[in-house]
Amino acid sequence: MRYRLFFLFVLLLAGSFSGVAQRAQPAKAAPITPPATSFFTTYTYLSYAIVDRETKATLIPARGVGGTLSLHPDGTFQKRLTLQGNGGTLHFDQDGRFTFTGSEITFTYTDAKGQPRIDQGSFRLQPAVQLLTLTLVGFPAGNQGIYTLQAQ
Repeated sequence: MRYRLFFLFVLLLAGSFSGVAQRAQPAKAAPITPPATSFFTTYTYLSYAIVDRETKATLIPARGVGGTLSLHPDGTFQKRLTLQGNGGTLHFDQDGRFTFTGSEITFTYTDAKGQPRIDQGSFRLQPAVQLLTLTLVGFPAGNQGIYTLQAQ
């Protein structure tokens, strides 16, 4: 169990620094076509899990998931994710832009060290139950982060 917590912590930290390998190009402010009017709102994080392809491709759920993600019609977002980590609460705050085409979504922002970052993946909106699922490419390559959020 201690190994899994350590591994989760390392993956989260690696994700914070992986922007060095992925240099982001500033996103252009292009109009976006929403999948539904309910898409643009503030969501509460319900769960976060990592799919680690190197260790049997099993889900590694994070503990103490909380915070919000706000998606605005002008293509801006605010992420305030919190997770319980080794001895305390870890904060992942991001402000940036997002774009999407079909079910693919891209988040562009500047990390805590001032480096541009891009997170890419897919999303699934379930308006009837107000759920948003984000599946983002993780670090190291091949892994995924799966977030489940509830519209407020």
